[in-house]
Amino acid sequence: MRQIDRESWKGRLVVSDAPAPETRAGATSGLFALVTSSSVHLILRFGLTGVTTTLVYFVLTNAFVLSSMMRPVVSSVCAYVISVAISYLMQSRFTFQVDGDSLDQVARFVVMSLTGLVVSWCVMALTVNLLHWPYLTGAIGVCVIIPVLNFFLMRGWVFGTRGGRERIVATGESE
Repeated sequence: MRQIDRESWKGRLVVSDAPAPETRAGATSGLFALVTSSSVHLILRFGLTGVTTTLVYFVLTNAFVLSSMMRPVVSSVCAYVISVAISYLMQSRFTFQVDGDSLDQVARFVVMSLTGLVVSWCVMALTVNLLHWPYLTGAIGVCVIIPVLNFFLMRGWVFGTRGGRERIVATGESE
């Protein structure tokens, strides 16, 4: 809201978009609370979705390995692919609150997921085949690396499109 500063500067009125001096402190703390609240809500939603997807991956990897159905690397890849479908639904609808699916968005998510799949495979292969560490070490590594990578890719690229959507993705709040 435009305010007129009644203090004159060399005999002129100064027109400013800044709030009146008596409300600046309140407005600043209110703005800080709004930004913090929105960012925290986005991160919490992403975290809840990520934890759910990560648990699905981890449980499935262990189930496949312990049932002797598959070797650890193949188990990791299969569990990752299954968790991708759950992740897309939860991230698009719950975390970033996208109303519909666009082909571009789905394509970006697929590219991001394939990148994660390659990282997942590399971490497990490095851990089990090269370092000869227990598969659980690789699975834990995947559970840490993939969520961090995905947050930045989803926020900045997959669901962060041009226009008004950028503000929504950045803050987690709708217009």
